[in-house]
Amino acid sequence: MEAKDQSVHIYTAEERSQVINAVPLYMQTYDWDCGLACASMVLKYLGKGTKTVYTSDLENLKCGESIWTIDLARLMKFYNINHLLCTVTLGVDKGYQKQTFYNEDGRFSNDEVRISKLFEEAADIGICVQKRSVGIDEIISSVRAGHVAIVLVDWSHLECIWCDRRHCKSCCFPCISSSCCRSYQGHFVVVCGIDEKKRRIFFKNPSYDEDMCCSLMEKFDAARKSYGTDEDILFVYKDGVS
Repeated sequence: MEAKDQSVHIYTAEERSQVINAVPLYMQTYDWDCGLACASMVLKYLGKGTKTVYTSDLENLKCGESIWTIDLARLMKFYNINHLLCTVTLGVDKGYQKQTFYNEDGRFSNDEVRISKLFEEAADIGICVQKRSVGIDEIISSVRAGHVAIVLVDWSHLECIWCDRRHCKSCCFPCISSSCCRSYQGHFVVVCGIDEKKRRIFFKNPSYDEDMCCSLMEKFDAARKSYGTDEDILFVYKDGVS
């Protein structure tokens, strides 16, 4: 009897170090919808439809063009997706009223009332929230388990080591001389991969038409922990497993 081929692929240290979950890229359409674009990426990754994200889902969120991380958590609840929002602020930091990003067109007061109410009602409406900071090891473990995360970062501190900030047309970031780089600029991205050996984070940037971006873990940490982000991270669990 002919013996069966029982050869086994031996993974290299580099292969064991790197994990990339196949999250499809979804580009944002406007200058305010990066969160919706990230949610659409995650929904597609989980095999869900996205046709209503920008229509009835957005209408039901009642957030207009001011989308906060807890709005995205609520959107996951619409689809009965297991999730966890971690943040260091349960509500709204009043100091944000002084930031142009949060108080454009004087919208801060309305946002403060709406978001504070959402946090108060979170448990009752099925939004999973924990007040705590998240370490990089937890992100690594989550990615290794096949999960993904929507992360709020400060665009002015975010990097991509595959891009060159000096060349605006070929870069996933605004020109380094742009005035918007001098102050907080909130932006949502989807963390989809890690390389523990090289200490890198792979993420999808909805404002850049390139499949994937890459940052050193310490640089990404600086961007997601910058004042203005509340260290918001929305873990989204594959197959409903947390």
